[in-house]
Amino acid sequence: GEYIRAATMKGYGVTLYVGLGVPIPITDLDMVRRTAVRDEDIEVDIIDYGVPQRSRPSLGRVNYAELKSGYIEIGGEEIRTSSLSSFRRARQVAQELKLWIETGKMEMLLPTRPIDPAKSAQPMRETVQGPRVLDIMDTRVISIMETEEIAAAARKLLKGETNHLPVLDGGGRLVGIVTTYDISKAVVNPAKGTRVMDIMKRKVVTTVPDEAVDIAVQKLELHNISALPVVDHERRVIGMLTAMNLGKLFGGRWLK
Repeated sequence: GEYIRAATMKGYGVTLYVGLGVPIPITDLDMVRRTAVRDEDIEVDIIDYGVPQRSRPSLGRVNYAELKSGYIEIGGEEIRTSSLSSFRRARQVAQELKLWIETGKMEMLLPTRPIDPAKSAQPMRETVQGPRVLDIMDTRVISIMETEEIAAAARKLLKGETNHLPVLDGGGRLVGIVTTYDISKAVVNPAKGTRVMDIMKRKVVTTVPDEAVDIAVQKLELHNISALPVVDHERRVIGMLTAMNLGKLFGGRWLK
């Protein structure tokens, strides 16, 4: 019981902290190189456990050196970090493992059989599932081709009563997005170009139909945007998720 602690995480629920030590036998130079890594070389994703779903979003990628510094940056904001346990306790676990091996309590043996890579664990069934993007997305999508004139994009934005136009290539795949703000800038600075491809944003944040709305909301907040194109596996736009859709779902909170 010394290395096991009960815990709770906000938005996640109850969990368990387990102190786990894995002895790695150093048998050759290759193993020395693999284990002699610096904190800067070990990278991990920052996972949001506040999202009640197995496929939780990654808020960013950092290395161990950044985590140990006490602060990391997420979305331009500085966040404090700390270990769940301590380096002192980690060394204590390592020393105890060493003692077990030296006294014969634990023996370093060759594996009795390899793990079958074809088998997989079956996760527990999710009893409660939140709304998905496909449940609230707008399937009426107004888009434009990247080779069309900026004036055509302006007309579509006005006629379609929307602020976002997904931009498609010749194969109908998403390659960018244009907003009313982009059109306004193009009018002020006409020298930038005359076609949609000249002013569109090429890095488009997207979502997929079966993604949880919670994760889509995280994307909107993280990137400070108000709409997400919904794409299939071929990057074809099949819907739009906007603040209006979320406002209907969350009782107007996103419309303020």
